[in-house]
Amino acid sequence: MTSHSKIEQAALQLFGERGYDSTSTQLIARQAGVSEALLFKYFLSKEKLFEYLIKQGFRRIVEANRGILTEKNPRTLIENVIDLPYKLVHDEPDFWKMQDKEFNRPLVQKYFQRFMSPIDNLLKQAFTEVGADAPDLNTLQLLLLIQSLWRNLLYEHNAPLSQLRAHLKRTHVPAAA
Repeated sequence: MTSHSKIEQAALQLFGERGYDSTSTQLIARQAGVSEALLFKYFLSKEKLFEYLIKQGFRRIVEANRGILTEKNPRTLIENVIDLPYKLVHDEPDFWKMQDKEFNRPLVQKYFQRFMSPIDNLLKQAFTEVGADAPDLNTLQLLLLIQSLWRNLLYEHNAPLSQLRAHLKRTHVPAAA
C-alpha cells in the first residue's frame, strides 16, 4: 500500500470515528505511519485532504452504482434503491461514518445531493410507471427511510434492520400486474 493510500485510509477512519474538528494532521500521519510533512506534501492541508476524501468517495460510489441509473425495469429500480444503503454501508463503512459525522458541512451536502438527485428523479418515474397513487410522496417517503437506514446501519447490526429490507420491498414494490 502506498503512503498516499495509507494517509487516505487513516484519515477516513479517524474522521469517521472522531470527526473532522477532533482529528489532527499529526494523528492522521501517526496512524498512517508517515510523517506529517509527507501528508502535507500530498494534500497541502487537512481541509484539502477532507475535500479529496469526499470527492473520491462519491466518485467511487457513483462508479460502483452506475447500474442503478440505467435500470429500465421500474420494480427492479425501486428494489435496487432499497438495497442501496445496505450495499453502501457494507462497501464503504469508513466513508459513510465520515459522511455521517460531517453531514452538515456544505461540501458534504453538495456531493450528497449531487449523488441523490438523479435517484430521486428515477424513483418518481418508476413509481409512476408501476401505477403508484402518489409517486412524489412515495419517492420522498422511501428516500427519507433510506437516509435514516444507512445512518442506522453504520452503528447497529441487528436482525430487525436486516429484515427491514424485505419489508420495504414488500411495501414499496407493487406486485407485477
